[in-house]
Amino acid sequence: PIEAVKSESQSELLSQIRICSCARILIVDDNPFNTMALETILSSLDIKCESVYSGSDCIEKLLNRQKKTCGSLNCNQYPVIFIDQEMPEMNGIETVTEIKRLQSEGLVSDMKLIGCTAHKGEEETERFLASGLNQCVCKPVSIVMIKDILKEVL
Repeated sequence: PIEAVKSESQSELLSQIRICSCARILIVDDNPFNTMALETILSSLDIKCESVYSGSDCIEKLLNRQKKTCGSLNCNQYPVIFIDQEMPEMNGIETVTEIKRLQSEGLVSDMKLIGCTAHKGEEETERFLASGLNQCVCKPVSIVMIKDILKEVL
């Protein structure tokens, strides 16, 4: 009986020490092609990611992940989120604003927010950046671009 308890506690300890296998990056984009392109790039870099269709789906995903981890002591929120600017329900600016509000209230942890936009105009990009992004890139994204971003933010 004592050995069974000892074995069970060792098993619990080992499960908590294990490396987190949860996705490291969340992609928020309503365009399947853009999502697939970014997922392919991240996969080629051996980075596990997840994607959602809208800003409201993103907020829901963040709140759920904050509450429910995989059980590893190393499990935490997505360190990086790629956010599209134009989406249904909540656009990129509204999504970033809501994430920042949740962070200020301690409901989600800090993360790097990277905007992805098809707008080439400086005014639109600056407006998106001003919402609280750490960085903003223009589509189409490339593997070199993503590698450079991840070097800076991870």
